[in-house]
Amino acid sequence: MLPLPTPSAVAAFVGLLLGLMAGIVGRSAETVALASAGLVGLAWTLAATVPLARRLRRQRLELGWWLDHGTGAAGGAVVPGVPFDVRCYLRHRGPRTLQVTQVEPVVGRGVEVRSARPWRVAPQARTEATLTLVAPAAGRVVLHGLALRVAGPFGFFESALYFPNPLVIKVLPRAVARRRGTPGREARTAAEARSGRTAMRRRGGGTELHELRELVPGDPFKSIAWKASARRGRLMVKEVEQEVQRTRWILLDVSGTMRGGDPGERKLDAALELAAGLCREALEGGDRVGLVAFDARVVATVAPGEGKAQRIRLYDALLGTTELVDDDVTDLSEAELVRLVARYVRQQDGVDFRRRGLVDVGALVSHARKTLVDPDARDIRARDAASRVLRAYCRDRGLPLPHRPDPGDLAKTRALADALKQLGGQRREPGALTVITDLDGVFIDGQLERALKLMRAHGHEVTFALMEADTRGSGTVPLERDLRVVYRRMEERRLREGRNRLLALGAQVSHVTPTRSAA
Repeated sequence: MLPLPTPSAVAAFVGLLLGLMAGIVGRSAETVALASAGLVGLAWTLAATVPLARRLRRQRLELGWWLDHGTGAAGGAVVPGVPFDVRCYLRHRGPRTLQVTQVEPVVGRGVEVRSARPWRVAPQARTEATLTLVAPAAGRVVLHGLALRVAGPFGFFESALYFPNPLVIKVLPRAVARRRGTPGREARTAAEARSGRTAMRRRGGGTELHELRELVPGDPFKSIAWKASARRGRLMVKEVEQEVQRTRWILLDVSGTMRGGDPGERKLDAALELAAGLCREALEGGDRVGLVAFDARVVATVAPGEGKAQRIRLYDALLGTTELVDDDVTDLSEAELVRLVARYVRQQDGVDFRRRGLVDVGALVSHARKTLVDPDARDIRARDAASRVLRAYCRDRGLPLPHRPDPGDLAKTRALADALKQLGGQRREPGALTVITDLDGVFIDGQLERALKLMRAHGHEVTFALMEADTRGSGTVPLERDLRVVYRRMEERRLREGRNRLLALGAQVSHVTPTRSAA
């Protein structure tokens, strides 16, 4: 690649060219000679800058970078909207000082680079610098590499360098940023951890009497309070309250209807924040927490558990929902997938697998498989083994695949109903379920209605957190404003009808928007 001219070089070239033309028109030999000498000198600096990149590679200019855990929130964790630092170094083994005029990390969509200052790299030394970035939403941020521009002689031309050194950074939901001094789940005693903090009403033995009532069909024989029954002349049942370890489930809608908009403003981003907050609150309260993420089918499940290990599993599963690559939930053909990976490998690794205009798929798959931690990638649904490898490569390298905007054919309704039926029949003890969804493409009748009635009959507490689209912005043109009004009214009507139907089935309902918390 040829060196790039700086603004100084462009200004010098234009000035010398004008001077040359003026000397020719004015027949001034001195002016023509000076301008010609300047142009020759500019050409010499260009020629001297051409081998700079090759010479630096020969001198093994080395780059390394890592996340500075002393920044961000939650004890070094990276959270959306909070600047975090990436430390990096250049190890220069050459004899001359390098002036790095431009530093540009290659990152994904929406990531803001706040600070990337020029470096002065000393010879035969290691020089460190800091990059400051801001992630817009929870998920994984992949820094694919670092693009540099190194100034040549006199600073008129710059040589472009690129270091393909991927760095993966997990951006956790804001809910992980606990205030200092707040006691966590792990600080409690073993007895407290097992008992939980949820007061539940039980028949028979317990710790605190709630009420005495008459026996009704279905009450167990052992729950009869015999002394009270003898005094009143009829069978009485004793009910008590006891703090128990409760099982809480989070059911998260991760379909295409939750993904519209810019990162940080999508319904899915607000849903992840809410889900992470509910998980942390329940774990710190001593309860067991499980997670189910659904689209046209259940795409992720975390069995109920407790403690630090469960917290990590839940957060990893939540972040995993932001980068689904399965064939049945993404919207691109196999040919488009091959072209996407081939173009990235050509730009990132400098390897071109095109043969006479066509991509050598076998060689591309073999190249991608060598970089995977899990070459089999059995957790990914794909048409064949080659497609599975390419999709796993996209997930590892942070290459987003377009999500299907609508599952269609009542698929999301069936997935939610099946999840509710499965969870409702797992435990006899009543539990709590929170469904986080926008209800778009969910029809509350038939199979889903029966599942909700079953949950209610088993004593489970079901809460729906309805995700609203943020339609409060004003458009710049009348047509855009009118479309926003129409869309807002349609959304309000759809959610109002869904809310009324859910309330009639005994569920609790709250509303959430990307800029507001649950009501």
